[in-house]
Amino acid sequence: MTATASTHAQTDAQQAHGTTTILDDIDRTASRSYEVPSPVPGGVVLSMIRANVCGSDVHILHGSHPLVRPGCVMGHEGVGRVAALGDGVTTDFAGEPLAVGDRVVATYFQACRRCPECNNGHGNICRNAYTGWSKQADEAPHFFGTFGTHYAVGPNQAVYKVPDGVTSKAASSANCALSQVYYGCLLGEVSYGDKVVIFGAGGLGVCASAVASVLGAEVYVAEMTPSRLEKVKDFGAHHTIDLSQAADGAARVQLVRDATSGGGDVVIDLTGVPSAFSESVRSARSGGIVVEIGNISPNKYTDFDPGLFTRTGVQIRAAIRYPLEVLGKAVRFIEATPQFPWESLVDADYTLDQVPEALAAAESRQVTRAGIVIDD
Repeated sequence: MTATASTHAQTDAQQAHGTTTILDDIDRTASRSYEVPSPVPGGVVLSMIRANVCGSDVHILHGSHPLVRPGCVMGHEGVGRVAALGDGVTTDFAGEPLAVGDRVVATYFQACRRCPECNNGHGNICRNAYTGWSKQADEAPHFFGTFGTHYAVGPNQAVYKVPDGVTSKAASSANCALSQVYYGCLLGEVSYGDKVVIFGAGGLGVCASAVASVLGAEVYVAEMTPSRLEKVKDFGAHHTIDLSQAADGAARVQLVRDATSGGGDVVIDLTGVPSAFSESVRSARSGGIVVEIGNISPNKYTDFDPGLFTRTGVQIRAAIRYPLEVLGKAVRFIEATPQFPWESLVDADYTLDQVPEALAAAESRQVTRAGIVIDD
């Protein structure tokens, strides 16, 4: 891309206005209009193509996020088209040439590379991860989330090009759902022949089933809403467990242990339900690994038997966000696995003015993944 083209693109973006969706108050969203900014040095401004509703967005709607509060922009999963490149940006984070018009996915958080966590190799838990997303929308550059016409991506967020052979709908789940569980499978050391139990058959559960099965695991997906279990079979799940048949938590654990002949080698909890955390630990075999992903809202509690836990030798590992490079791996994973119907993961589309309806459908589990079509 020439300097003239870059300057022209930035000028056009600067003169335009766009809209974004904010959390106006607990349980209420609103649309706001702002002038589209020029990208900061090292950053990128995207014109959004698609966004998806993640379970985290439902938590945010109800005020359960510790940092994303009323006045902040909604949305973190999606795919966009480069509208303007900041000074110094010529490639994506994999070194691929980047130009105006390219489709990309970006991490919704940053790794500042200047805090103790980043310095210790844990960029996924950077203490400044939400510096952008947690800002008030009235503060420039305004477009901090994906539920809008534009997205202002900062220099410490990773950006990866979407391969030509991958559709925007297929790629739209990469920067949260797929990357999150890809990291979860790495953290859980999933390997050939493992019995992997996945609690939750939503968007993350479907993606986790695909990753674990490609890694050679025998995949069991457990879910309280039976209608959700059909889709995971298209994404590599070998067994499904209808937890709604059980009377209580102890019975749910027994269902899983019976199905797996003694418990999972790796158990991944994606539910966001506190009681499912302790049930996941009890569903692992002695010496197994539990990866906790779904429970992200602080100050919610569940009963836990520490003595029983110690005696099992089970390891519990927390997977919050993911290392930046995992997003690049996730995009390539979609490209490399055409046997999975990636577009079908997003099974209901809404427009940008239907965000409340999309959030409601996601919360009621009417859909696996609600998509918001912005400019596809």
